[in-house]
Amino acid sequence: MNKSDIVKSLLSKNNKYTVSEIENIVEIFFNEIEKSLSEEKRIELRGFGSFFTKVREKRIGINPQNGKNIEIDKKIHPKFKMGKILFKKLNPK
Repeated sequence: MNKSDIVKSLLSKNNKYTVSEIENIVEIFFNEIEKSLSEEKRIELRGFGSFFTKVREKRIGINPQNGKNIEIDKKIHPKFKMGKILFKKLNPK
């Protein structure tokens, strides 16, 4: 599923808004997630899950082609932890 699929799904469930209004809402939602993650803030959607970042500090690695040490820069990775409700929906008993 991509953004346009989300817009179509929301449009089929709600006729009060136009396509462009729903596109703007979806775009704002994703921009807010992106902004919060770039500020290393946690986003918690109760029952669904949490988006957060994990920092991998600068470190020394080994180039597998020549065996020389290389410096690997610090990186920030986005992470997602599934909420209990979503977990139960995906893993029914």
